[in-house]
Parts: sequence; C-alpha cells; structure tokens
Amino acid sequence: MRMLLGIVPLLVGLGASSATAQSAGLGEVLVSASRNDARFWQKDRPVVGLRRQADGMVMNLTIVSDTRDAATRRSEIDAALLAAIDRAVASGFQLVTGTVQLEPVTKANYRSLPQLPAGRVDTSRVELMVRGKFEGSSRATQDKLKVFIASLKGNGRATIETTSVTSLSVDNPDQYRERILALVAQDARTTAGIFGSDFTFSVTGVDGQVIWTQASPSDVFLYIPYRYAITPRQSDGRTAP
Repeated sequence: MRMLLGIVPLLVGLGASSATAQSAGLGEVLVSASRNDARFWQKDRPVVGLRRQADGMVMNLTIVSDTRDAATRRSEIDAALLAAIDRAVASGFQLVTGTVQLEPVTKANYRSLPQLPAGRVDTSRVELMVRGKFEGSSRATQDKLKVFIASLKGNGRATIETTSVTSLSVDNPDQYRERILALVAQDARTTAGIFGSDFTFSVTGVDGQVIWTQASPSDVFLYIPYRYAITPRQSDGRTAP
C-alpha cells in the first residue's frame, strides 16, 4: 500500500538514515516573520521525527466525455482509461485512486471507478491520479508527470484533463516506527545530558501511531506524538516523581 500526503492538503526513496535526531527544519528565517507564516508549518508537530524525501508524487487526472448517448459515453471513457493504463505501465508511471491509501488502477478493477456527472447535461467524468517515482527535484518530477499526462490520448469525445496540483506519497509509514523512536530516545538522552548527570528523562506518547506531514516541496516528516520531561534523579538513582 502507498499512503497519500497532500491530497487532504495532505503518496520516500530511502536515503541514508541519519544518526542524529531530525527536525522539520526551516533554515534561515526572517526575524520580522513568525513560525506561523512558514510554509508547511504545523502547530502540533513535535520537533523530532524522521525527515525523508518522498517516494512518489501524484497529479490529478480526469477523463471527461460529453457524448449524448450514455452507453457510448461510458465506452469512450473506458477506452481512454484502458489506453492510459497501458501507456502508464510502458512509461514507468502508475494510475491510482484513493484519498489516503493509494490503490493501483488496473484492467482488472478499472470498472469500479464511478463515472460521475461532470456539471453539464449528458456529460460524465472519471477521476483518478497518476503516480510517478520521485526523482531529482520536486519541479523535475512534476514536469515528468505533466509530460506523461500530455501524451495520453482521448477517445471519441472523451478528453483528458488535469491540474498542476500535486501531492507527495510515502510507502508504508509504519515501517519507520522503530527508527523514529530511536531518534526520540536519542534526543531525550542528549537533552537530559545538557542539564548534567543528576538529571534523567521520562517519555510518554510513544505508543501512538506514526503520523505523516509534508515538510517541504520534496520532503515528508514522519513522527510519533511523543512528549518527554527532564527530571532530577533521586538519591537512589530513580527518577523523581
């Protein structure tokens, strides 16, 4: 399964893992601005998590036909969709559907896509997405998606429409759970150490689920809603209540 980011605005190639805790990171900022003004800012997101480049990028795709006869209209849309499936397979792209989990659209299930009214009399549409592997920059990946979609052909009065809006995808976020927990533990140990050997830490919230959010045009930030507290040790080495 692939998980979608950005469609709600809210679907990471595996780079080398970092040995240090990773934050969403803002880089250099304007003092006259505030964190609330930052793009992709999220109030309840913790500092420590796993930041990675996205696995994929998706772009919306709509097939529309305004042929008056309903059976012909459906046939035209189906033919355009089947041709798009074949071209996607041959070109290294994938047609997908879904609002959170992305499901591949194939010749075995394409008829399950609903043909919806398209706002005009005797006009129907099918909505789905094209997924491409994230390669290079966000702009480069977006341009590849645009070129691919532009290469798709209609059928009869069925036409292909799209927008420039894109979303990122990440493969199975839960697979990074242990790595995220290790980053949280490391950060808690480091922070407690700043206060000296007489201090230790306690952590809560680490039983929560992995959450994902977009951190930049190309990166996702995976985290668990943890909290930790730095407390003085008791004389017997235990954590003070």
